[in-house]
Formats: sequence, C-alpha cells, structure tokens
Amino acid sequence: MPIPERNPSSEYPMFEFTLHRRRIVKFLSVTAGFLILMHGILATWNYGYEEINWYLLQLFDVNEEHNLPTWFSGFNLLVATLFLGIITMQKRKLGDDMARRWTVLFAGFCFLSIDEIAGLHETVNSVIDPSWAWGGLVIVILVGLYFIPFLRSLPRRTLIHFVLAGAVFVGGAVIMELVGQPLDSDELAYNLTTMVEEGMEMFGVVLFTRALLAYMMAGNDSATVSLRS
Repeated sequence: MPIPERNPSSEYPMFEFTLHRRRIVKFLSVTAGFLILMHGILATWNYGYEEINWYLLQLFDVNEEHNLPTWFSGFNLLVATLFLGIITMQKRKLGDDMARRWTVLFAGFCFLSIDEIAGLHETVNSVIDPSWAWGGLVIVILVGLYFIPFLRSLPRRTLIHFVLAGAVFVGGAVIMELVGQPLDSDELAYNLTTMVEEGMEMFGVVLFTRALLAYMMAGNDSATVSLRS
C-alpha cells in the first residue's frame, strides 16, 4: 500500500519525514538483542556464580517491571501500533473491505502496548489460580479464526511474514509462559526461560513491524510520509 504523497496544491502546511525500513528494524533488533543478552549474562552470573548488585540485576531483568526491558517492550509495541494506525486510516479512507479488521488489529496492539507498561495480565495472574496463559491461548485461537479472511487478503509475502511474526510472539507470550510456570523464580533455569520468552515477544513484534513497513512501502527500503497540520 503506497504511502500518501504530498499534495502541492494544498493550502495547509505539511510536515514530511522519511522512513527507512532497514534503519528502524536494525535499531529495534539491536536494542532487543542487547537487553536480552544483558539479562542472560547477569542472571547466569547471579544464579550460577555469585550474587551481584540488586539494582543492576533488576535494571535488566526481563521478568521485572519498571525497568529498561519493560520500557523497550512498550515502545516496541507502540512503534508497530503507529504503523498499523497509518495503514488503518488509509484503508478506511479507501473503503477497503478489510478496513474493519485492520482497525481491530490496531486496537489490539494499542491494548498490548498499554498492558506491557501497566502490567494488566500480571495483575490478573496474581488473583487467579490458573495461569492467564491458558485463557490467552483460547483468545489466540479465536482471534486467529477471526483474522483468516484478513490474512487471505494479504499479498503472499506479507501473509507469510505476519504468520511468522505472530507464531514467534505467541510462542513466547503463551507457550514459554506455561513452560516457565512450574519453575522456581530464584533458579537460573527460570531466568533463562523468561529470557527466551521475552526475547521471542520482542523479536516477534520487530518481525511484525518489519512486515508492516514492507507492506506500506511496497517493498522499497524507504518512503516519505507527509502529514497535514
């Protein structure tokens, strides 16, 4: 889907900026990789050798809240939400048959971004006996069924990338959550499991953002976006 270009005849001032797909994906990937690596190194040293400073451990602990990984995860989801919003507005403007499903997808990512910062699912998990992941698995199946027509409407390359990104994200958020549930949080095995879990979530979103950008730019590496004030 081409990004709307500037209309020189418009009487309203416009702001232009250029999106570079590879630069955006590289920044998100390198940042995610650094945070996951730091968690792995610090957790291995703390639980495998000797205790390290609590503040340093907490700062990079992907299983904690209000730290660098939490900030990045929320930001990562927000970036994907922004590009989803651009596509959704264009689809609604064009009266696309799938505009409603694009809107639902946009709203879903808005919720995920809020949840990442506010920790809504952690709150639910603290007041119920079964893990929230079981309910999440049911929701994933229902959402998947709802989006089948949407996925079929996409170009084949975009379809494959969307499904791959979703599989990586859900594998981390739900499957790895269930794998780590019976483990002791003070053991190295648990902390390495959460590293894999959060890493899959982060990179699943990065893959999705990459697919969105490729879809928006029709396969090009960069595109200029114009915004009317």
